[in-house]
Amino acid sequence: MRDKPSRTLYFCHTTRNDVILGFLGEHQRRKHTGEAFEAALVVCGRKEKYMLAPEVLDMMNGLDVPILLVPYSTRDAMEMIHNYTPKLNINDLSRVKKAVEHYEPHIDFTELLRRTSSSNSSFDEPEHIQRY
Repeated sequence: MRDKPSRTLYFCHTTRNDVILGFLGEHQRRKHTGEAFEAALVVCGRKEKYMLAPEVLDMMNGLDVPILLVPYSTRDAMEMIHNYTPKLNINDLSRVKKAVEHYEPHIDFTELLRRTSSSNSSFDEPEHIQRY
């Protein structure tokens, strides 16, 4: 962890006490020395099958450390993060489709084109505009 960039997202399984303790230790070391450490740890594992060691859980709860416990396999959690799009962009077809479906009924495209066309740049409101 000392050789990785400060802003790294780590994933591990609930059975990897060594990784969790290493993360906690590195976080505390950097906090004590004043070094930047903006990393976070995602601890994965289904509660019904794998339990976090009570001592490790106590240590995690006692510190202000960015650790997230998720009830998914490590692979599934990493895939969710990988597929997550934090901002709307043209490549996110699902979210673009939802946005279009939401806003399209409320847009008067004829009026929009009239007001923005280069031949008529007037923003004067005609009498027939319906207000919502």
